[in-house]
Amino acid sequence: MELDDILRATESFPREQFADGEHVLTDGVRSGSLLVLESGILEVRRRGIAVVRMDEPGSVVGELGLLLNTPATADVVAVGPVTVRTILDAATFFAEYPDFGRYLATTLARRLWQVTTYLGDLQEQLAHRGDTLGLVPVVLHDLLGSNRPPADPGSDRDTDHPY
Repeated sequence: MELDDILRATESFPREQFADGEHVLTDGVRSGSLLVLESGILEVRRRGIAVVRMDEPGSVVGELGLLLNTPATADVVAVGPVTVRTILDAATFFAEYPDFGRYLATTLARRLWQVTTYLGDLQEQLAHRGDTLGLVPVVLHDLLGSNRPPADPGSDRDTDHPY
């Protein structure tokens, strides 16, 4: 499935428009929707820092929250006017367009490859440091190479947090 195919497959879904600076997705808020960029630029921000911009029609956001059944893990903000198509019933969409699942898996694999390549480079660059930055490779190895359960960072509101 190509980007043009995704745009055609989603043309009957509700269209939402966002103005510059508006949140399309908000960190910590569950949307349950899959959003497909029709036009404009979306910026993904983690803790207020821009990590990626998407300007290619057919780009998808909201997939992590949907697939992991979690709230959004970042803010997605409109940069200028933005139009998206909103897929509310993703299960039906996946059933109707099974190639979309492969497209999404390829997109996620590409993102994972980019991140792990970057982290590998970072580990190599910091491996021989004697200061606290020298701990970064140890931490990354532990995070990426461990089969232990995911860490529970707790919450400021949780009086019995693990840290």
